[in-house]
Amino acid sequence: MPIGPRVSRFAPACVALLAFAAGWACGVPSDPPALDENDLETVAVGQPADSILRPEEDEQEQRAPEVAVRGRIPGAFPDGFPVPDASTVVDFGDVATEEGEPVTAEYVGLLLPLGAPAAREWLLREAQAAGWRATLGESMTFSRGDEWVEVAIEPGATPGNSAARFEYAKP
Repeated sequence: MPIGPRVSRFAPACVALLAFAAGWACGVPSDPPALDENDLETVAVGQPADSILRPEEDEQEQRAPEVAVRGRIPGAFPDGFPVPDASTVVDFGDVATEEGEPVTAEYVGLLLPLGAPAAREWLLREAQAAGWRATLGESMTFSRGDEWVEVAIEPGATPGNSAARFEYAKP
């Protein structure tokens, strides 16, 4: 065992820490120097471009017109025949005929946003208001001049909906 004063093994680290703290305290000024207003550069700034509201120059959003029927109804569908808003085209094509005979009619299948009884009432009311004569049976047949539309409506897969098949003369 050595004889003499004992020195802690952490003493060199403590001395280094004290030296760092003293150096840092001397290097950081206590108060920042005061700025002289005459030393600042003055720049003239104009009015911001967006500070004046000019509605006629404002770019307006252009939305497509709201589509009453989702999907595209074939072009041969009779003009002016009513279809409930929010209906969806689910099928269309030529009405099947016996082999060798020319196709004389087309059909379009629609999913209607009304239950079957409500859809029948709506269609009867709106078609007659548009000048179509109705003949009722298992399906409804509407005629106006040389045009005709036969409509069969069945309950849809979900409550409040119905499926309709519209058959009409092919031009």
